[in-house]
Amino acid sequence: MQQTTFTLTKEANKVGLYINAKKCKLMTTSVWSDRSYIQAAGLVIEKVDDFCYLGSYISSNGSCEKDVMSKYELEKQQQYLVK
Repeated sequence: MQQTTFTLTKEANKVGLYINAKKCKLMTTSVWSDRSYIQAAGLVIEKVDDFCYLGSYISSNGSCEKDVMSKYELEKQQQYLVK
């Protein structure tokens, strides 16, 4: 994974794009057993168990519980505002 990240950074730099390691997150599944740290631009990328992407929660264990609960809470708030 580190080699892939290095190659991505190198190729992106060729066309004027830069990886912002402070904004990057790394989520792994049980399939990926390597637990070493991944670096981009000299900084370690933060590892997370889940994150929100385009309004939906993605979880490393494949569970959609957090996504469903967040949408349920949002709908409940919307119904309260309509009344």
